Amino acid sequence: MTLDKRLERIKSLYKEGTKGNAAAVHEAYQLLERLRQEYPDHPLAEAYHGSIMLLIARDKTKPLERLKWAKNGLKLLDKAVAAAPNDSRIRYLRGRSAYRLPEKHFQRTQTVIEDYNFVLNQEVKLGSIDYTRLSYELGEAYRRIGRNEDAARCWTKLEQQTQDPEFKRLLGQKLQLLKGKPAVEHIESNESITSMLLKRTASAAGTVFLDWVEENKKKEERRERKRRKKEKKRKRH
Repeated sequence: MTLDKRLERIKSLYKEGTKGNAAAVHEAYQLLERLRQEYPDHPLAEAYHGSIMLLIARDKTKPLERLKWAKNGLKLLDKAVAAAPNDSRIRYLRGRSAYRLPEKHFQRTQTVIEDYNFVLNQEVKLGSIDYTRLSYELGEAYRRIGRNEDAARCWTKLEQQTQDPEFKRLLGQKLQLLKGKPAVEHIESNESITSMLLKRTASAAGTVFLDWVEENKKKEERRERKRRKKEKKRKRH
């Protein structure tokens, strides 16, 4: 099988892995281990390998194992970007992987912003779903670090473009939450995942890792539903 076909297979498995398919993650990791033995300095293979490592970290139950896999994955992704900084595929993979990490432990939101802006500003073929998702998540990344004006700019543009009433309503609610806030807001920094893990390990406390983005999205959806119910009640009265 050619290198391109092998990478296509890995890409397909990676997509399945992001949806929670642990078997696909395992298969992709095995394929990448073999592929990188044959092509040890192939930036795109390194980027997929790093992304898969972060998905493995997501599925680990022990905090220190999660940390190890996540740090190794990020190291490979950074190496791939350094080797091929203008490759939109690699920047996309690093940005998407970094977006899933809790900012207060990893401080990688700036990486997300850099990579997403690079991809969105390039003349690359992005499907409408990918374009919308990256633009929405870019706004969320700006919001995470207090760049409220930039977040509002992303969401306003999407609000003007979308024809989906539900998505338009969500964007309107997001923009409403930013009203009255300063253009740039100081967000208090938090201790790193390493220092927190060491503290928790020393005291035999439970897990340290916060829920990954999948769980955060569920919470956000629940909050949105509650807000909508309150809004409906208010309109009735």
